[in-house]
Amino acid sequence: MGRIFAAVVGVVFAVAGAQKILGWDQWIADARAQGVRRFLAAGIPILELALGILLTTFGLSSLVLGISTALLMVFTVFLGVSILSGSQQPCACFGSRARRPPSVKDLGRNIVLMGLLAAAAVIG
Repeated sequence: MGRIFAAVVGVVFAVAGAQKILGWDQWIADARAQGVRRFLAAGIPILELALGILLTTFGLSSLVLGISTALLMVFTVFLGVSILSGSQQPCACFGSRARRPPSVKDLGRNIVLMGLLAAAAVIG
Protein backbone atom coordinates (compact mmCIF):
# COMPACT_ATOMS: atom_id res chain seq x y z
CA MET A 1 0.00 0.00 0.00
CA GLY A 2 2.90 2.34 0.72
CA ARG A 3 4.13 1.98 -2.86
CA ILE A 4 0.70 2.98 -4.14
CA PHE A 5 0.65 6.10 -1.96
CA ALA A 6 4.12 7.07 -3.17
CA ALA A 7 3.14 6.40 -6.78
CA VAL A 8 0.06 8.64 -6.47
CA VAL A 9 2.24 11.52 -5.31
CA GLY A 10 4.75 10.66 -8.04
CA VAL A 11 2.07 10.98 -10.70
CA VAL A 12 0.99 14.36 -9.31
CA PHE A 13 4.60 15.58 -9.35
CA ALA A 14 5.15 14.26 -12.89
CA VAL A 15 1.98 15.91 -14.20
CA ALA A 16 2.83 19.22 -12.50
CA GLY A 17 6.36 19.19 -13.90
CA ALA A 18 5.22 18.21 -17.38
CA GLN A 19 2.56 20.94 -17.45
CA LYS A 20 5.16 23.54 -16.51
CA ILE A 21 7.47 22.35 -19.26
CA LEU A 22 4.68 22.27 -21.84
CA GLY A 23 3.77 25.87 -20.99
CA TRP A 24 7.35 26.92 -20.29
CA ASP A 25 7.12 30.65 -21.10
CA GLN A 26 3.91 31.09 -19.12
CA TRP A 27 5.34 29.07 -16.20
CA ILE A 28 8.46 31.23 -16.05
CA ALA A 29 6.38 34.43 -16.27
CA ASP A 30 4.01 33.26 -13.52
CA ALA A 31 6.85 32.11 -11.27
CA ARG A 32 8.69 35.41 -11.75
CA ALA A 33 5.47 37.32 -10.98
CA GLN A 34 5.30 35.34 -7.72
CA GLY A 35 8.85 36.50 -6.92
CA VAL A 36 10.60 33.21 -7.71
CA ARG A 37 14.09 33.66 -9.12
CA ARG A 38 14.49 32.48 -12.70
CA PHE A 39 17.07 29.77 -11.92
CA LEU A 40 14.74 28.29 -9.28
CA ALA A 41 11.73 28.52 -11.60
CA ALA A 42 13.71 26.72 -14.30
CA GLY A 43 14.70 23.92 -11.91
CA ILE A 44 11.33 23.25 -10.31
CA PRO A 45 9.74 21.36 -13.24
CA ILE A 46 12.85 19.23 -13.67
CA LEU A 47 12.89 18.40 -9.97
CA GLU A 48 9.17 17.58 -10.04
CA LEU A 49 9.60 15.27 -13.02
CA ALA A 50 12.61 13.57 -11.45
CA LEU A 51 10.79 13.04 -8.15
CA GLY A 52 7.72 11.83 -10.03
CA ILE A 53 9.78 9.18 -11.79
CA LEU A 54 11.62 8.22 -8.61
CA LEU A 55 8.42 8.00 -6.53
CA THR A 56 6.74 5.76 -9.06
CA THR A 57 9.87 3.63 -9.47
CA PHE A 58 11.56 3.65 -6.05
CA GLY A 59 8.69 5.00 -3.98
CA LEU A 60 9.82 3.63 -0.67
CA SER A 61 13.29 5.11 -0.69
CA SER A 62 13.69 7.18 2.47
CA LEU A 63 15.72 9.76 0.58
CA VAL A 64 13.12 10.17 -2.18
CA LEU A 65 10.26 10.33 0.31
CA GLY A 66 12.17 12.89 2.38
CA ILE A 67 13.06 15.15 -0.53
CA SER A 68 9.51 14.94 -1.87
CA THR A 69 8.05 15.84 1.51
CA ALA A 70 10.50 18.73 1.93
CA LEU A 71 9.60 20.10 -1.50
CA LEU A 72 5.90 19.90 -0.70
CA MET A 73 6.54 21.68 2.60
CA VAL A 74 8.32 24.51 0.78
CA PHE A 75 5.49 24.74 -1.76
CA THR A 76 2.90 24.73 1.05
CA VAL A 77 4.61 27.53 2.98
CA PHE A 78 4.97 29.53 -0.24
CA LEU A 79 1.27 29.05 -1.02
CA GLY A 80 0.31 30.01 2.54
CA VAL A 81 2.31 33.22 2.37
CA SER A 82 0.80 34.02 -1.03
CA ILE A 83 -2.72 33.46 0.29
CA LEU A 84 -2.14 35.52 3.43
CA SER A 85 -0.66 38.38 1.42
CA GLY A 86 -3.70 38.40 -0.87
CA SER A 87 -1.67 37.63 -3.99
CA GLN A 88 -3.74 37.54 -7.15
CA GLN A 89 -0.92 36.05 -9.24
CA PRO A 90 -1.77 32.65 -10.73
CA CYS A 91 -0.79 29.71 -8.58
CA ALA A 92 0.84 27.96 -11.57
CA CYS A 93 0.99 24.81 -9.45
CA PHE A 94 0.24 22.84 -12.60
CA GLY A 95 1.80 25.22 -15.07
CA SER A 96 -0.39 27.23 -17.39
CA ARG A 97 -3.40 25.02 -16.56
CA ALA A 98 -3.71 26.76 -13.18
CA ARG A 99 -4.58 30.38 -13.97
CA ARG A 100 -6.18 31.22 -10.63
CA PRO A 101 -4.62 32.68 -7.49
CA PRO A 102 -3.49 30.25 -4.78
CA SER A 103 -6.26 29.06 -2.49
CA VAL A 104 -6.88 26.98 0.60
CA LYS A 105 -7.73 24.16 -1.82
CA ASP A 106 -4.08 24.16 -2.94
CA LEU A 107 -2.93 23.99 0.69
CA GLY A 108 -5.30 21.09 1.33
CA ARG A 109 -4.02 19.20 -1.71
CA ASN A 110 -0.43 19.58 -0.53
CA ILE A 111 -1.31 18.48 2.99
CA VAL A 112 -3.02 15.36 1.60
CA LEU A 113 0.03 14.63 -0.59
CA MET A 114 2.35 14.99 2.43
CA GLY A 115 0.05 12.66 4.35
CA LEU A 116 0.34 10.08 1.57
CA LEU A 117 4.12 10.34 1.69
CA ALA A 118 4.11 9.96 5.48
CA ALA A 119 1.84 6.91 5.20
CA ALA A 120 4.12 5.43 2.52
CA ALA A 121 7.09 5.85 4.86
CA VAL A 122 5.29 4.29 7.82
CA ILE A 123 3.54 1.48 5.98
CA GLY A 124 6.59 0.71 3.89
